[in-house]
Amino acid sequence: MTAPESRGRHPTVVLLSTPGVMDRIDAVLARAGVRLVRVQSVEPHEVDPLVWIRRISKRTRPDTVVVTSRWAVRAGVQPWRKIDGPFSESVEFWAVGPATAAALRRAGVTHVRTPDTVGAEGIATALAKGPKRRVVYLRSDLAGSKLVRALRAQGHRVSDVVVYTVQMPPPLSPVERGQILAADALVVTSPSGLADLSYRIGRSAFARLQKNARLVVLGERSRRAAVTHRFAHISVAPSAGTQPFTRHLLREVRNARE
Repeated sequence: MTAPESRGRHPTVVLLSTPGVMDRIDAVLARAGVRLVRVQSVEPHEVDPLVWIRRISKRTRPDTVVVTSRWAVRAGVQPWRKIDGPFSESVEFWAVGPATAAALRRAGVTHVRTPDTVGAEGIATALAKGPKRRVVYLRSDLAGSKLVRALRAQGHRVSDVVVYTVQMPPPLSPVERGQILAADALVVTSPSGLADLSYRIGRSAFARLQKNARLVVLGERSRRAAVTHRFAHISVAPSAGTQPFTRHLLREVRNARE
């Protein structure tokens, strides 16, 4: 599949994300004649896993682990598994949505569940049913403790563990700002990425994006954030693999140029 060049230049996609996200799509888009521009969003930093793993090991072993982002898989689940070994089959891992669930399975976790409704609220609703649990919640410093409070109110024992911190990236350069505004499609991979963009690009430029940008997001949480930010053109890309994602993205590029 190739993308048209009806505007006299190569089609361009801007991907606003944390480092290392979707590192397999570059070659696929290049073969289709699409230029990919990566702009760094919020910058995550892993917390030393030995610090929080020691704290968890002093408590009763969990029967449930809640993970609400792919970075929590990278900064939390992966080092935990490396240090403590494979997880018991009796431990349930709850992912906030399909993208996080896929990241868990790639990390070697087999007992993965997702709520009927994507998001932290969906997990709280799902865990309200059944017996009381021993929960480890792996999150960023920005995620907040709302889910922790909800689970504790249900009677669960919850270890609230920050496995990575988030820092704001440097200001957008004039070149990056122009690339975002001129892109055929803009890909934002998280709700925090949208909030970051609204702050960094400025009010008038963000208003142009709200009206004109063909925004591609991953997951229901990001879609809801895009609706809240009043984007006019929103699509949700499949996150299960490189090929389905790039096919969706190329359709959006083609539609933008028709």
